[in-house]
Amino acid sequence: MTYDHKQLINQSCIFVLSARIEDFTNNLFENLFYKYKTGGAQLHQIPKNARTKLLIDRQVQHYRNFYNSSDERTLLRNIAIDNSFYEVIDNNHVFNNQIHKSNIIGTNKYPSVKNLKILYHRIGINNIITDLNRKSKKDLQTPLESFLSLRESIAHQGAPAITYNDIVRHFKNISELIGYLDRIVYSHIVNISGNQFW
Repeated sequence: MTYDHKQLINQSCIFVLSARIEDFTNNLFENLFYKYKTGGAQLHQIPKNARTKLLIDRQVQHYRNFYNSSDERTLLRNIAIDNSFYEVIDNNHVFNNQIHKSNIIGTNKYPSVKNLKILYHRIGINNIITDLNRKSKKDLQTPLESFLSLRESIAHQGAPAITYNDIVRHFKNISELIGYLDRIVYSHIVNISGNQFW
């Protein structure tokens, strides 16, 4: 196997690992909302920020259109108080797919520090990076940024030389980060919703 061949394999490992972080987040939210639906959760058991985000998603485009057209009649029709999306306000209403993982993930699936903060805030975790560092008792942001910087340089600038030890280090760091992330989200959801939805 040539050096260039090894470098391509190592670069591919970095891309696959980045995709696995996205898969973790995607699966986490998909499974969470599936559990809420099959477990008969009432809306008061769903994170408040997720419910609020749904309201924003259902209305924001209508307000943008109104801003551009000043068509009050259309706005009133589109955000009328009898629209079904307002049922997320009723704490005692049963969850039945009002909120989907797409409401949480949106366009923020790339696992940057900024996007991770946005995604997990949408389920009520104020600052996931601070929580990760506190739970692990060390800095997990720096290894994540180092990994993402390498991934970006491969994608956009021409890759630096990557060794097998680099790959092992990044896999170990990201695996550790995912483990702590899973524990933090578990504790948060159990606290809000109860462990029957985990």
